[in-house]
Amino acid sequence: MYSLAYASPSRIYSFLFLCVITFGFCDTTARAQDAAQDATENAADGAVANAGAGGAAGYVPAIKLLPDSLAGLVRVPNVPDFCKAWHKTHLGQLVDDPAMQPFIDAQRERAEEYFDSLDNRVGLKPQDLYDIASGEAVMAWLPFPKDKRRPFSVCVIADIRGLRKQADVAVDQIDRDLKSGGATRSDKEYRGQTIRVYTTKPKPGQLKIEQIAITYDDVRIIASDRDTVVTGVLDALSGETKVASISESAEFRDVLTRSSRAMQVPFTEGNSTVAGEWFARPIQMGRILRETFQVDRGNQVDILKLLENQGFDAVKAAGGILAIAGDRYDVLHRGFVLAPPTTNEPSKYEKAARMLSFFNATLDPVPDWVGKDAGTVSQIRLKIADAFWASESMINEAFGDDIFSPMIEGIRDDTDGPQIDLKNNVLPALGDEVILMTDNTLPAEVNSERMLISVRLKNADAIKLAVRKAMEVEPDASKIDVLPGVEIWRVQRGSSSDASFEADIFGDLGFEEETVEQAPPLLDHWAIAVVDEKGAKGSSYLMFSSHPDLLIETVKRIHAGQKGGFSDLPEVANVVDALKDLGAKQVSLSRIARTSISLRVKYELLRTGKLKDSDSILATIIRRMFKDENGNEAEPIKTDKLPPLATIEKHLPEGGNFIVTEKDGWSLSGFYLK
Repeated sequence: MYSLAYASPSRIYSFLFLCVITFGFCDTTARAQDAAQDATENAADGAVANAGAGGAAGYVPAIKLLPDSLAGLVRVPNVPDFCKAWHKTHLGQLVDDPAMQPFIDAQRERAEEYFDSLDNRVGLKPQDLYDIASGEAVMAWLPFPKDKRRPFSVCVIADIRGLRKQADVAVDQIDRDLKSGGATRSDKEYRGQTIRVYTTKPKPGQLKIEQIAITYDDVRIIASDRDTVVTGVLDALSGETKVASISESAEFRDVLTRSSRAMQVPFTEGNSTVAGEWFARPIQMGRILRETFQVDRGNQVDILKLLENQGFDAVKAAGGILAIAGDRYDVLHRGFVLAPPTTNEPSKYEKAARMLSFFNATLDPVPDWVGKDAGTVSQIRLKIADAFWASESMINEAFGDDIFSPMIEGIRDDTDGPQIDLKNNVLPALGDEVILMTDNTLPAEVNSERMLISVRLKNADAIKLAVRKAMEVEPDASKIDVLPGVEIWRVQRGSSSDASFEADIFGDLGFEEETVEQAPPLLDHWAIAVVDEKGAKGSSYLMFSSHPDLLIETVKRIHAGQKGGFSDLPEVANVVDALKDLGAKQVSLSRIARTSISLRVKYELLRTGKLKDSDSILATIIRRMFKDENGNEAEPIKTDKLPPLATIEKHLPEGGNFIVTEKDGWSLSGFYLK
């Protein structure tokens, strides 16, 4: 029941992998619920279809009861079906693998405590839902911007038809748990139902008085951290509300309808199970996430406010449908980001939002020079020059001063600087295709993960001159003589003022303190070069790598005319075929992920207790998870009980994803193969 924003397959898999190995989902409860399945609704056509039909046997779906004002929701259409299908997926099999049991058992209690403290604001735990839900289970986040002390609420609604006795047991246990924790209970009658309202005892340092409200009957259970949310749902259920439901929202229907249509063919042909549906209004959900993680940025830039001011509120909504355990796709996601144009200009958007200048082009083969050890390869189509100039207003606002134009002029005119004319000589020479490749080296160390970014060029000579001029005035730069006619420049620093880059991206979600204070500089060494492919039809690239060795290896392959071998791998060919079959013909972004390769270093670092010392976001999440109430590091996670990667590698499938730019947003597709 925890929401995952749409991201690349390996990033999603990294987070799911962490969750799964510490918190087993869908245990034997699924088998206990078999008898209740006849009473549940068929969710194959998604939330929109269910809302239109009124649900099975007159059951009113939760999306008809939740207000249009909500910021986001996650819906499991049928919990028993999900649990059955889960065991057929690679992640489910990973949890069930005997080799993982010692580690899972050792961490289960700690992980449950963490997730409960993070997101359990309504009394109901995930396990409760698995025990009592016979049909749908929905979690929604509702903003209350006028309430400065409690600016949002969470609401959970679950179909419990046929499982009333189990619900009685669960609710009674919740009652005992809350009271033993110091909560006081008062009951209120509303529209023929009893609402149990608990006022919880504040924790040390907690100023807010929290509230938990629960009501249930033979049909559904409703729980929230605000009693007015529960009464609002009951008003909607009685038909006596003036508040429109989320099911009537044009944004909601548009996003979920498009997702459902995109899912229809692979779903019906693939014998998969709809595992979940999600919907979010990004800016509102961003504020809720910030509040959830209790982020106080002090005098730093409010990133969400900055994005809103700079036109990114054009992104109105996003959502999608997730199917699992199909014949071909272990996991398949289809979604849509709704961003209607706000201008009549070709850029479609205003201010810095014009940076969203992605365009579609034919799905190209992976370049021959990509090595067979690559874990992920992404190809991105972006109008780089347009995006660069569009960033001006955002940079100026972020710094509170008009610094962009003087900075560009200084790069061009300063006699002590590189004297590079970005406007006339550099940006026009860049192409609009970016290739991002990642790999890693063994043995696993905190600096094993490597990245290479390549930009196809229109005018290689202009970029070669610009790079040379920039490096000649860079005090930490030196030229590497590896191949005649190729200038590879390496920059080696003892420290980096750029270390806050990752913190700026993720800091608003609460992960900045460890990244800034403990992690090594983001890029204390890197390399750059312009590389020409041989032959009349060969391309030229500006290549930048986090590790000089990776750039040198790539340059040598290109100059030798040697294929790297990535595109010839059978697993890569399978992913490419799947991309094409899902409609990846004209795309803005395509990505291939070999999960067993991309995760192997993270896994080995986790296994050896070194991951917390790395500078990855996953490491930062782990550090944040395993702290006590005072912010001190708790007992170390028992990673020595993890099995060798080779033992579980079979559960790490290949995957891919692609994005297509539409006239009013972007369609999203991602998958893992069976």
